Amino acid sequence: MAVLAGWLTGEQVPQEIIEQTLTAMGEVLAHHGGTPARSIYPGAGLIAFADTAYAQQQSKEPPVLDWVPDRRTLVYRRPLSGVHPLFYIENWPAEGNLLFASEIKALFAVGVPRRLHVAALDALWHYGSIPAPWTALKDIHVVPAGSILRWQHAKTVVNAAGDFSLEAARSSTDALEQLDALLNQISHDHLPPHEQVVALLSGSRASSLAAALSARQKGQGFASAVLSTSETLTTKGWKEVQAVADTYDLPLLAITAVDQPTYWQAAVLGLEAPCCDSRPLAIHQLLHTIMAETGARVAISGLGAQTLLGLSASQLAIGSADNLLASYRQRQNPHQALAVEQLWSPSTRQLLQTTEGWEDTLHARKLQRRAQQYPDSRQGLYYLDLHLRLANELVYPFYQLAIQERMAIRSPYLNAHIITSLISISPLLSDDPETPNALDSLLQRYMPGLSSTPNVLPLTIPTTSIAHDNELFELTLAPAAIQRRGIFDLEAVQDLQRRAAKDPAVIRALIFVFTTQLFCHLFGIEEQA
Repeated sequence: MAVLAGWLTGEQVPQEIIEQTLTAMGEVLAHHGGTPARSIYPGAGLIAFADTAYAQQQSKEPPVLDWVPDRRTLVYRRPLSGVHPLFYIENWPAEGNLLFASEIKALFAVGVPRRLHVAALDALWHYGSIPAPWTALKDIHVVPAGSILRWQHAKTVVNAAGDFSLEAARSSTDALEQLDALLNQISHDHLPPHEQVVALLSGSRASSLAAALSARQKGQGFASAVLSTSETLTTKGWKEVQAVADTYDLPLLAITAVDQPTYWQAAVLGLEAPCCDSRPLAIHQLLHTIMAETGARVAISGLGAQTLLGLSASQLAIGSADNLLASYRQRQNPHQALAVEQLWSPSTRQLLQTTEGWEDTLHARKLQRRAQQYPDSRQGLYYLDLHLRLANELVYPFYQLAIQERMAIRSPYLNAHIITSLISISPLLSDDPETPNALDSLLQRYMPGLSSTPNVLPLTIPTTSIAHDNELFELTLAPAAIQRRGIFDLEAVQDLQRRAAKDPAVIRALIFVFTTQLFCHLFGIEEQA
């Protein structure tokens, strides 16, 4: 659990000024608990927060950060899974400086410019999340998953440190046995030494298997929780959740999501970005309620397994094999009939015409080249899905929103060795289209009575309240608010509000407009860039 911040300069800045900067950033990060540790030198300073509640039974993972004062060198490693995001701004407040933190709010605490990155919003609409290294703020970047940030001699360089290898296993039977043993070991290692741990169940094979493995290791003091709605309490997915809880004698906390516009404030503050659906709102309510009701400090989940196995990528139809990134982007937005260009104000459209798109960035071009190298276009889309969905859309919201609740999210499937194992037995790499889902096979060993067809409970909330008049509406979607920000076209937004009750594409667009306006309001952002 990396909660840290720092300021590195190419000058001999007095230690008292470094101390003041660390104190300001530390006051933001201190809300998440832990014991602070500082390292202050002339021209450099680091602050990190350690909390024994996040301890694991065993951890063989390398440290995410190395700082060598004598060489004035910092290295930050973000795992390929996407955990431990780090935000940074280069050459601010002076040339050669690097300011970084595990939350953007900590950077704001020392006066970093708050300029909305409109091109990142455009990418958000098309991909469902803002692709790294971009954030919603101009000049503030995030270290991409699987990359190393190095600062040395007043220069910052970000390079890839690892990548996904799409190679099929030689023997699916042997691979399954190895995966089973590895999952058991990792599940044990991930558990904390205390009893403040909970399993998140969704009805998926991944979450059920993670809960089963952890419950067998942990025994007493283990609970489970699920986010649900009144409609899903009688579905097959809910029954599978109940079956897991009954088999391992787990107390079960069912959380019924509530659609209230004010709850969006906590979700957007924690996410530090706008969004296109109600998933962050659901995640926030799930984690906040768990913390309030159980006091859990660690949550075990099935996060990432479906994407790593290629099950989400297998649903992507192949368009143009000549440009897989364009094909992937087209299929990420299920409502292409509603063009985002219709939403922008004239000034925003003009700005976008002269601004580099995410697809033109060096990082995007590298992903495109690598995806095109696979002889099978399906595998190229799979590769893009691993990079663009896993860290940005799945791991990041859970990780950042859990921090707000002083909770750590852990998934055995995000371990580096498990990632390699899951990919190697993906159906997308098999010559047999009927290759069984590895997680189905493993779960049958521990719960043979389960149905052979998984039923995943939806992690979204039907949202209608943002289309009605309320205090938050006046700050975000009212005509005066739309005109004051100048990001969106007033007539287009009003048309969305009239159609919101009938068209799912409209709901997605309305959430996009609403959370963008709310993001600007909460973080005091006025300027577009």
